[in-house]
This record gives sequence, structure tokens and C-alpha cells, in this order.
Amino acid sequence: MSDYEIHTFEDINTASDFELKHTPSIEVIEDTVYIVSIGLKGIAHPQTEEHLIEWIKIFDGPELIDSVEFTAADAPEAAFDIEQVNEQIIVQAYCNLHGVWEARF
Repeated sequence: MSDYEIHTFEDINTASDFELKHTPSIEVIEDTVYIVSIGLKGIAHPQTEEHLIEWIKIFDGPELIDSVEFTAADAPEAAFDIEQVNEQIIVQAYCNLHGVWEARF
């Protein structure tokens, strides 16, 4: 898993806009395709040269399954095809200003 300090929150109902903007969300389609984007409740993360999501990593428990890197020109969203989940899906996203944010599904 990540060597960075990992940020998360306990309750989406009390999360700040700052927390919502940085937290990965996941949508499962077609049983094996996971769409990961950054931001919850319609609060999107900016993608500028100064402030951006640089990467998303997806894990099955502690095992890294896949990762995607982004530039300021990219929307922080990726599709992952995962045939089998053995433990728990964990998604991490790295903001160049605010570190690693994690969500577990």
C-alpha cells in the first residue's frame, strides 16, 4: 500500500467539502468493471497545473491491482477491469497538494 499518510473520513453526512472533493468514489458496472472518480456528492476535484490528482491506485486488500497516472489535462477518472476480488477493494488517490485519500468498498 502507500508510503504516504492516508486521509479518509468516517461519516459522509458530516464530511466537509474539502474531504468530499478529495475522496475516491467507485461505481461497479458489468460485474467486473469498476469506474473510479475523485469527488463525492457532486463536488469534483480540480485538475490544474497547480492542484491536481496525480494518480489513482486500486487494491484488492494489500495487493496492488492497477494504477493510472494523470496530468492537469486529464479528468481524474479511470476504469479498472477486475475479474475477481479476494478481499476488499481499496482505492487511493494522490492530490499533489493534499496527499493520499482513500476509500474502501
